[in-house]
Amino acid sequence: MGCWGMGITQTDEYCEIYERFMEEYNEGKPLSDIKQDILDEYLEEFDENDGVLHDVYFALGKAEWMCGGISDDVLEKITHIISFGANIEFYRELETNENDLKVRQKNLEKFLKTISTPREKTKKRKTPTEKYAKVEKPKLPKFKCGDIFAYKVDEKYRVICFITRGRFCTTYASFCYAWAKLYENMPTINDLKNDYIVPLGYFTIESFPNMEKLTYIDNYPDMLNLDLTYPKILHRPWKASTFTIANEENLLQHYSLDLCAKLSDCLKKIDELKKCSISKFDM
Repeated sequence: MGCWGMGITQTDEYCEIYERFMEEYNEGKPLSDIKQDILDEYLEEFDENDGVLHDVYFALGKAEWMCGGISDDVLEKITHIISFGANIEFYRELETNENDLKVRQKNLEKFLKTISTPREKTKKRKTPTEKYAKVEKPKLPKFKCGDIFAYKVDEKYRVICFITRGRFCTTYASFCYAWAKLYENMPTINDLKNDYIVPLGYFTIESFPNMEKLTYIDNYPDMLNLDLTYPKILHRPWKASTFTIANEENLLQHYSLDLCAKLSDCLKKIDELKKCSISKFDM
């Protein structure tokens, strides 16, 4: 979360959502569609109680209030977040000092009072509403850590494993590993355990081609260990590749084995690291 002050508008998430809302409002998109599309996207990315969503609701509430009236469900959600202290607790978890928390609380109370009072004027659109046409945007598939998918490349299969989601620059992205080779036939979990993998890095729907064509293979729970252990600890050449953005070029080729490591060896090394840590702790 990008935060540079205690004001309601002083986070990346708030600014991003508010700006997006106003852009789509000026394009003629109905208020209910704007709100629902934004909520669908963020609720797919985050648990509904995640503190990051506070700023999403704050931005939606202010934008709706400016454009004709805040919806009941958004006002109810904002009221709950502020009245029960959820946002203050979230900021406390971010190690905000007590003086700043008091400032934040005053700003929250002032904000709630403002959006709870109907605005006298409605912000006018800059473009005619007749020009609006709803366009469905591609979305990342829902997944849990360890979900393995295949992507068809010239009659062969690139196989990837989703690990986690996170913030990359101004958008949300996902981190995954890829198996080094392209498979002639759809592999099974057993086929994959002893093959070589490489961290593909963070990617977005825009940077990962034909995401909607992924085929689900299976879930491999042990991959969770690769989420909990920084890749460069396991294999030195991974250090340079862990933050690359996936693109079409590296999805269409075999990865050089000097950049890869055998999955079974990685998981074995993680076990050894865990045992070593436990032994040191016991001493």
